[in-house]
Amino acid sequence: MTEIQRGAVWRVPTVGRERTVLVIENNAVIRLHPGGIICAVIQEAEDARDTLVTVPIEHPVRGVVMAPDIAAFRPRRFEEGKLLGYVSAEDLERVSRAVRAVLDL
Repeated sequence: MTEIQRGAVWRVPTVGRERTVLVIENNAVIRLHPGGIICAVIQEAEDARDTLVTVPIEHPVRGVVMAPDIAAFRPRRFEEGKLLGYVSAEDLERVSRAVRAVLDL
């Protein structure tokens, strides 16, 4: 299986549907504590507003990363899912800022 890494965009199966997610968890934590991988949900859309808590992305999917919509997914979901690619370092930094704002860090 492909290694799960921060910045990776995956399409993973959930109950009743698939979700597109961005892995936001630290790589070392993923390796040391693989019980649940923390991700932000991506809403695939043509047009997306850039706000304090939403980050539009163009690659590897077109959509918006929803910083308030964070969830942990079991590694099994990734085994059954599909790696779509990686966001740019700039986009990942924008997502990091949005997550910090949502969590008041």
